[in-house]
Amino acid sequence: MKKSKRILLLGLLSAMFMASGAMVIVCAASATNDATFGPQTTGGEPLWRLLSAADAVNSNLSRIEDALVGASIGLSETGLEGRKARQVLSNLTNADPAVIDCITVGADGTVLEVEPASFESIKGDNLLWQKHVNDTINAKLYSGFYFIKSVEGPYGIDSEMPVFDVNGTFLGTVSLMFNGSQFFERVLAPFQPLGDSKMWVSKADDGTILYETDPSQILLNKSSSLYRDFPTLLELMDRMSVERTGYDTYEFLDQSHDEIIKKGCYWTTIPNQGTEMRLAFTLAID
Repeated sequence: MKKSKRILLLGLLSAMFMASGAMVIVCAASATNDATFGPQTTGGEPLWRLLSAADAVNSNLSRIEDALVGASIGLSETGLEGRKARQVLSNLTNADPAVIDCITVGADGTVLEVEPASFESIKGDNLLWQKHVNDTINAKLYSGFYFIKSVEGPYGIDSEMPVFDVNGTFLGTVSLMFNGSQFFERVLAPFQPLGDSKMWVSKADDGTILYETDPSQILLNKSSSLYRDFPTLLELMDRMSVERTGYDTYEFLDQSHDEIIKKGCYWTTIPNQGTEMRLAFTLAID
């Protein structure tokens, strides 16, 4: 992930700044025709803020991946069940403040151990119906971060790491699930601007809001009634679903929902094998 994130950051800068005359690279070529918003009019500070935030997100996700690798190595010696396995899971819950729970899943998809104990009721549940669990078990490979509706109840971002015993036999997986909104709020806080400018995170495919400074928008998507009367916002979401980086303008409500304002948006992609996510920076431009 570390190499890919550097390439992404450099690529976004190149896409937005290396435009001259008729030669416009990637994002600029597909950007809005609105001359009031773009790298040429907003300057470099918003972009550097966005890219620094993207770097922080990627660093924190890498740290969680490293913790999962460590737990997988520990479980290869302890097995997926029992007191020692629970201790490995307990340690794994400290990987990030937003962790909801950590579990071991057998090769048949059955939940074997859970930490913290408050979620113990899911022990014995079979999770093969969850595509990312099924895919990880079948491929026996790490598959990234996935936004899911969990059996524990809340929505979360889940990651499954395969576990092999000391002889190389596949045992199952170790999983860490965290609250996406809490995670992004903490990581993005140092980079958030003031007023009606903000950073937010969405799923690429349907625009589901994973984090917003306006809590009323979290978990809304392109089909939500709040967005129905704002065609330029829906157009932006459509672009964000297929374009990994870019910028555009749209109209939507201000932070207090009192009036409609014009906004400009830069976005980039959070590199991930699982659920594709976009990190966006919107600026009030009226």
